[in-house]
Amino acid sequence: MARHIPRIYCENMESENFKLPDSQVNHVGRVLRMREGDEFLAYNKATGEWLCRIKKIHKCCITATRICCKRKYVEFRRIALGICQIKPENMKLVIEKCTELGATDFYMLDSEYTNYNNNIEKLRRIAILASEQSERLDIPTIQDPTQIAHFAKDLPMEYTWYTAIERAHNGKNALEIAERNVGFIIGPEGGFSVTEREILCQKTTPISLSRNILRSETAAILCTAIAGML
Repeated sequence: MARHIPRIYCENMESENFKLPDSQVNHVGRVLRMREGDEFLAYNKATGEWLCRIKKIHKCCITATRICCKRKYVEFRRIALGICQIKPENMKLVIEKCTELGATDFYMLDSEYTNYNNNIEKLRRIAILASEQSERLDIPTIQDPTQIAHFAKDLPMEYTWYTAIERAHNGKNALEIAERNVGFIIGPEGGFSVTEREILCQKTTPISLSRNILRSETAAILCTAIAGML
């Protein structure tokens, strides 16, 4: 059986010899127990994926050298999620699974019915781990929280935006989405307020996901899965 080669996200590896990020040193040395001469796959969006070899392990620094390029990054459809903050354990699930399914941007939203504050840096680390495990070459961005009303008034223009509204009247079926770059807005556990629904219906296209009421994390994962398959 072929030996598993670890995948490690490295932001900067433009030169043949490079240092691993500080955040990866403990993971590589103590968790993976890698040694000088061991090989691994290093990747990022700009440089692609490279087979690399550890040159030197110091207490607080690991240097490596590139051997050969395995893959270059190719962008497909961009998928954004504007999701109202939910319970931390459920938000972690959203970040992990939607990263695996191809989400490229997460926008953390606060609404009238939001009752949670998530650790954004921890969510970013989860996104890196999910990208390593799912063999992605890019890391999705996770934006700091903003009020949903402010976000809706100045939506990122590179996406066509849809809002998942329960049993939306005249809502577009999610399977009918055809645009290349799409964004989905997902409400909190208590749903959108009346004011928020009015703003979102003016600025985005409502979509219907199911005859049933879905939890926020289920809706987020479903939207990403649908967009990733189209």
